[in-house]
Amino acid sequence: MITLLSITLLVLLLIIGRSRGFKTYITLYLGIFLIILYLLLMKSGLNPIILSIIICMLATLSTLFIINGVNIKTKTSFVSIMIVLLFIFTLIFIIVKRGNIQGFSMESLEAIGGYSYDIGTNMIDVMIGMYLICIIGTIIDTSISISSAMNEVLENNQHLNSKELFKSGMNVGRDIMSTTINTLYFAIIANFIGFFLWHRGATFEYVLNYKAFDQEVIQLLISFIGSIMIIPITAYISSITLKRKKIFNFKEKKQDR
Repeated sequence: MITLLSITLLVLLLIIGRSRGFKTYITLYLGIFLIILYLLLMKSGLNPIILSIIICMLATLSTLFIINGVNIKTKTSFVSIMIVLLFIFTLIFIIVKRGNIQGFSMESLEAIGGYSYDIGTNMIDVMIGMYLICIIGTIIDTSISISSAMNEVLENNQHLNSKELFKSGMNVGRDIMSTTINTLYFAIIANFIGFFLWHRGATFEYVLNYKAFDQEVIQLLISFIGSIMIIPITAYISSITLKRKKIFNFKEKKQDR
């Protein structure tokens, strides 16, 4: 069944996306490989936080440069994503360290009951790494969408200055923001269905203070923050780099003449 669905996915990507669809298919399985590599290296004793940062950087590089090529749009997006990732990492580190939300919840006890609890890995580091990996896909998608849109705007309106181009990027970002947040919300809130069934007789205060609930809510809020932060950062960096590139290209053409 998995093979059939994978083939169906590939066929649809080739029909709709053609060469870019094939590249998307390759990066999808490359992402799966990176996660497997992350788990194997973490199992061998390497620090989950360092591994997650490396995995996020590799995932960003593969998604941006394999699918969209090496150009000013993808370079700008990469720089923007790294800035946001640094801020999000700091935020996650503070929240997880101070909130003590690491580890397994009561629902997991039956599943892990037959295993040793001495796994030799700091669960705080695992939680930080998990949050970073959860957010990276969203900020990549938002960043490249804004950068590509701004490049198209400048191509068709070369008289725009950096301020006007930034404003255009922010307008695009605001349109993306609402759909991105709703997509994240429904994707993560689906995990709560089983949780609410498990605790359907519990009080509201009990649910709010439950570890599994807190972990999911914090993940959701961090995803929201990252998705919003990437908008002005990408718009600002793109407005500068794209405009400078156009001016530089114009001067080169003038000199050639």
